[in-house]
Amino acid sequence: MQVKDLRLVNFRNNKYSELKFTDGVNVIYGENAAGKTNILESIFYFAAGKSFRNCKDRELIYFGEEGAAAELCFGDNRKDISLGVKLYKNRKREFLRNGNTVTKLSEYLGAFRAVIFTPDHLNLVKGQPENRRRFIDLAICQSYPRYVSYLSEYNRVLLQKNALLKQDCEKSYKADMIGIYNEKLSSAAAAISFNRRRFLKQLEECAALQQEEISGGKEVLRLKYNGCFEEEPESAEETRVAMLNYLNSKCEAEILRGISLFGVHKDDFTIYLNNKNGRFFASQGQQRSAVLALKLAEGEMSRKITGEYPVFLFDDILSELDEGRRSIILGKTGGRQVIITGCEKDYFATLDVQNRIRVEKGMCFTETPFGGEGFASGQE
Repeated sequence: MQVKDLRLVNFRNNKYSELKFTDGVNVIYGENAAGKTNILESIFYFAAGKSFRNCKDRELIYFGEEGAAAELCFGDNRKDISLGVKLYKNRKREFLRNGNTVTKLSEYLGAFRAVIFTPDHLNLVKGQPENRRRFIDLAICQSYPRYVSYLSEYNRVLLQKNALLKQDCEKSYKADMIGIYNEKLSSAAAAISFNRRRFLKQLEECAALQQEEISGGKEVLRLKYNGCFEEEPESAEETRVAMLNYLNSKCEAEILRGISLFGVHKDDFTIYLNNKNGRFFASQGQQRSAVLALKLAEGEMSRKITGEYPVFLFDDILSELDEGRRSIILGKTGGRQVIITGCEKDYFATLDVQNRIRVEKGMCFTETPFGGEGFASGQE
């Protein structure tokens, strides 16, 4: 998979840009806060249907403007595809595929796939559970687009249930209504739990191989899903029934606290290194190795499922890694497209760079093959 063209209008601090990318390594460089990460953010938006920064769409719109737009042209192993999005401050966003409006996000996701690696991901081992849930959910959505509908349904019903729990009403009425909401939640929760467990098991196999290589055979990586059940029931229906019984058994506690305390929105997974919980026992270097292994494994998983590598987006990550880990990640750029950001142009001197883009205050300049620069932005 390869990004070919990107067009931005009023996206973050970028008033207007048209950028071209090549296969191999593409470098985006410039000073801090120039807008380098915003370009990666716009590309990843087409893979996840939202920003990797976990912000609201209206925050992506250039200050003072009422809307923004982005268009991505890319090629997979069969054809070229165009995806577009229009964002508005006061109304619902619009998705386009080859110029045609797409009404369901599940019909949009999966066409373009990307792996994003930012300095924030280095906290994946010891960070909060929501970071790990977001990581695995975004990865699954790209390979299994229908998964996004399970998440949407679960979150929609969960909001309704929480609103009920906060109401001042009869306990018996509240308990009856919670039973109805739990019935709806159990189907979506069962699908989410099943897909997360299945994906994590496959991810563990790939990540363990990456970790072994990164550590020179000194470290064994293992992943364990922490959900409502110690072991997943054998069938989807058994999972749904078990989930319903579990949620109903927590009704009293949730009414007492006035909020949903239990469910897949509380699930997590643990990263073990040499059979020790990385959250408590991993050194800083081991944490970085584990996250690097997970991200590389995410790309390998995508290739196994879809038949081709996703686009790799590395946001100023080399400065956060030591020379050994840097060499490993750069050594895995062959045969795939990489778009990488950094502050210094010379920092990438050892890379076989096919394309360089300089960013300055939201304005983009593409280097020409003859050593000059071409103005890639319409911003004045």
